Amino acid sequence: MMTQLTFVLLQLADIVTTMIALGAGGVEQNPMVARFLVIGTLQGLILSKVVLLAAAAAAIRFHRFRAIRMANVVFGAIVLWNISVIIRLALGSHSP
Repeated sequence: MMTQLTFVLLQLADIVTTMIALGAGGVEQNPMVARFLVIGTLQGLILSKVVLLAAAAAAIRFHRFRAIRMANVVFGAIVLWNISVIIRLALGSHSP
């Protein structure tokens, strides 16, 4: 249960940090998510998370908990990356 909760919290953290980074002048690096953003920033992020949550639900349904744990590692790194982008943008350094 903790793995699933961590997954959901990381998704929320990704949405928040991505919104902040984009608002500060950052650019979405994931090509699939960037395509979703054409419908609106928040709407696109939510749509991407709905797709991701559907995949996670399937993984849980088929007892693929290792996949969720690996996704947690990846999204933990993504959230840290987003935070680093936010800091760099706040400091005025626009290089990736």
